Amino acid sequence: KKSLVFFAVVLVAVALITESDAGSEYCPAIAELDCNGPCVCVTDRDAQGNCPVGFKYDSGRKKCTVNMLLA
Repeated sequence: KKSLVFFAVVLVAVALITESDAGSEYCPAIAELDCNGPCVCVTDRDAQGNCPVGFKYDSGRKKCTVNMLLA
């Protein structure tokens, strides 16, 4: 019973940490905010070397980038 309560507490903690991610409100769920230079949302290419729809490969950052969502 104690391990079940502990597991629930860990899940809640992970959810809170994930939701408070710095760039999460400005970037799609698959990307993170990168402010090395102008701030953009970045993610890695897939196994075939393609960027997700809407992203463009940035050779300087070596990542797929898209502008931040301005809500």
